[in-house]
Amino acid sequence: MDIDLLYHDYGIIIEKKAVQGGIILKIAVVDDDIQVCECLESLLKELLEDAAKIICYTSGESFLASWKPQAFDIVILDIFMDRLTGIDVARQIRKKDDDVKLVFITASNEFASESYEVNACYYLCKPFGKEQLTAMLNRLDLAQIETMRVMKLPNGISVRLRDVLYADYASHCVTLYKKRGRNTTLRISFSKIEEMLCAYPYFLSPTKGIIINLYEVEQQNGDTFKMRDGRLIPISRRKTKGVMDAYSSFIFDQLRKEGEK
Repeated sequence: MDIDLLYHDYGIIIEKKAVQGGIILKIAVVDDDIQVCECLESLLKELLEDAAKIICYTSGESFLASWKPQAFDIVILDIFMDRLTGIDVARQIRKKDDDVKLVFITASNEFASESYEVNACYYLCKPFGKEQLTAMLNRLDLAQIETMRVMKLPNGISVRLRDVLYADYASHCVTLYKKRGRNTTLRISFSKIEEMLCAYPYFLSPTKGIIINLYEVEQQNGDTFKMRDGRLIPISRRKTKGVMDAYSSFIFDQLRKEGEK
């Protein structure tokens, strides 16, 4: 697995390449202590393996300068930072994003009342180790986070990814076919929507101009996927091996998760 660790004047960026079948969590760590950042990165890497993309910032200012709503699933904030505190940053987040899970790093309960104000999900108390991180992740319910994940489209509309059955491209437009028939059409290139959706391991393109959600496949028969709404989607002969490998990995991963329950 490749891990890029780059030091910049605004912080540390740590990216982990996602693998087929894993939950891709987007986690921000905001702490002005580099040692804490490195400790969290190491523990999260051990616990989540290839299922996370982690970006660390060494100040609240640097985080807010690049942050956008729905950019992260979890934001871990040190309460005691110079200038902007973790509470200050959390208030700015909550003005535009009600869904992201907020976790505070603290050695004191001094800001307990403020944490209720911003709907924080967890307190990570110093000193912490693997056991505390495990408890935090269990409390946050990663499977629920993955199910509820939202993506903002270029036209400004937000869609819940797990609501998308499949997408197809025609006449310079992409239509996202969603559960309960609430379809969305926007003018965008197929390569762009493919880049956006297929960043998540349960989306793939089995044939030119179509992207499917593997969670919504009812049956695979030969060179065809049958989707839950009844549509039959062909598998391109050129893509057969890659598509079937991805689908087999997805099915295996779902069976493994069921066995762990």
